[in-house]
Amino acid sequence: MVVPRGFTLIELLVTITVVALLVLATAPLASNWVSRTQTHSGSTVLQEAFSVAKALALQNPNGVASPGAAAGLRITTDGTTTTLLVCTGSASSANCATSASPSTVQWSSTYSGMVTTTVTSAVNSSTGTTTTSSQAAAVGSPVTIDLDNRGEALPVNTAYSYTISRGAAGNTEGYALY
Repeated sequence: MVVPRGFTLIELLVTITVVALLVLATAPLASNWVSRTQTHSGSTVLQEAFSVAKALALQNPNGVASPGAAAGLRITTDGTTTTLLVCTGSASSANCATSASPSTVQWSSTYSGMVTTTVTSAVNSSTGTTTTSSQAAAVGSPVTIDLDNRGEALPVNTAYSYTISRGAAGNTEGYALY
């Protein structure tokens, strides 16, 4: 009498089919997890950049008098990677770039994953009205935030918030920048 060893072809095909179905079921979950991780990473880096810019503005290394820009944050993208630069002086200055000579960049970081970064500003006027505007970082169109020597956003009475998103609506993070 011969004792069978190993697997039959049917058992092997059933096992491969079950494993393939499990992989197909978990792939969207993994993709969503990656998107959430990329938006969270971008949010963390942007908050850090704003904190560094605020600290640099309070140090005021160039001795800028109020209401001038003591430091600034510049957000640029090439479509896949977002670059954050913290500079002395105004972030809209031509010297606020890593390729500038002389460069005023004091700190830089990046985050990737094809996320969309949108900065919203709300300006409170002396009459009590609020004007809001949003600007998304786009290729060739940086978003800049300038801070005075007290670490407050310019123009005076402006509050900034941001939204970072990628993919589905559940992959969005946004907070106020203080």
